[in-house]
Amino acid sequence: MIRRELPDGTILMIPQENHADVSAQFAAHWGNGTFARPEPYQSVVFGTVYHDSGHREVEAAVPVDVELGRLYGMRDMPAAAKREDANQANVSWIAGRDPYAGLLTAMHRTGLRKKRYGTVSTSERDYAASEGDQLGMEAAFADLDESLREHLGSLNAQELNDLWFNYQLLQVYDLLSLYVCCDGYANGSLRDSTLTGVPVAYGRSDETDMSITPTGSSSVRIDPYPFDAAPLTVSVLARHMTPVAATSEADVREAYHRSPRELFSWQFTT
Repeated sequence: MIRRELPDGTILMIPQENHADVSAQFAAHWGNGTFARPEPYQSVVFGTVYHDSGHREVEAAVPVDVELGRLYGMRDMPAAAKREDANQANVSWIAGRDPYAGLLTAMHRTGLRKKRYGTVSTSERDYAASEGDQLGMEAAFADLDESLREHLGSLNAQELNDLWFNYQLLQVYDLLSLYVCCDGYANGSLRDSTLTGVPVAYGRSDETDMSITPTGSSSVRIDPYPFDAAPLTVSVLARHMTPVAATSEADVREAYHRSPRELFSWQFTT
């Protein structure tokens, strides 16, 4: 669950699957004369849609901070409430339908514990690798479960490099979604940001930095522009919650369920 606190004291609560859907909107439109379209397209987009669906098990009974009258978010959630077994089950579910997408989401899951294997990063949060972390493609492949590593055997050297390229693309989609859902805001307004290490094309090692500059309350300019449509509008459904004076977890959960749903949209331009 993403929780973004607003200047007026209210809160936007965005389920992880809604955030993942924003990531998938970016994936579906990625690619133009400069940036490669994701291939295999269906597998990359499918994996992006469901890459965070393991959080559903946590959000079905998301922990509550009764004192503050609100739900915990993904970054302050008690460790005991996290469900790694649910994340693993989600990867298995994806892999059962699309093994390639399963590889991507599995690497995403393990990479979050290792600063995205030292790939794409953002100016909002420090994703620099910690000392001792094993980084790069070989480390990501080594962290895969044995059942998933079997799928690697069917890929030749170029296809393995392409898989790694697509892993990096998934990190870009994830970070762009986090930018609009939460990390791109300071004091209620969008702020400048930069993505570093953005991959450009298959079979090439060059990367680029991508600047994000607000042009309005819900619009930004992104340079270089990576999408196949200009402008591109993405949207997310959030719950607009007011913290409550609660005496029990049930009070907070009721306030969450009764919160109005609001659609938020952002426009990306050249």
